[in-house]
Amino acid sequence: MVRGGDGKEYGPVTLQQLTAWVREGRLTAQQEVRRSDMEHWATAANFAELQPLFAVPQPAAPPVAITASAATGAIEATDPGLYAQMRSGASWFYWIAGLSLANSILALFGYVSGFLFGLGVTQILDGMARQTGSGGQTIALILDVAVAGVFVLFGVFSNRGHSWAFLLGMIFFALDGLVFVANEHWIPVAFHAFALFCLFRGFMACLKLKTNR
Repeated sequence: MVRGGDGKEYGPVTLQQLTAWVREGRLTAQQEVRRSDMEHWATAANFAELQPLFAVPQPAAPPVAITASAATGAIEATDPGLYAQMRSGASWFYWIAGLSLANSILALFGYVSGFLFGLGVTQILDGMARQTGSGGQTIALILDVAVAGVFVLFGVFSNRGHSWAFLLGMIFFALDGLVFVANEHWIPVAFHAFALFCLFRGFMACLKLKTNR
């Protein structure tokens, strides 16, 4: 475990990760570390495993190709707390997509009310499909899946730390909320407002992580 400069505890992490943090300058000799077999904290310079890293300058690491998983890991190492907040916000894109698809499936089997939570645009498509027969319902379901798929993609990219995915997703979801505002359906409006708040927190965490890198 490592105690950061902000007083928070991070980890557990492996010795390999600690070594990387020392080389990157993220872990100083005076920061406190606690090994899994210890009950007390001690400065990093007191650990025999880390002393050689502080004793001599480390050669620069050769350049390596940055993959998506490596980039995500680098973001997480910057601040695990902010990283968790970012991912929590991004997960709302999956909830939105899932609830909307659930509504569409219920509508396909004749359940008009369905859930109060989800996308307004898919509910409009389902309502139009009920007036056009089975052929229209099939087309509506395909369009519903496509719309939900867009929000799943927002979730994938925002989970990887892409702020543009948060921003575009929030804009689309806010515009979708206007469907319920126009029809004075206030419970779905409240759901949209809460989901937007959670997405915004994830967006702000994403921006802070990029600033700290």
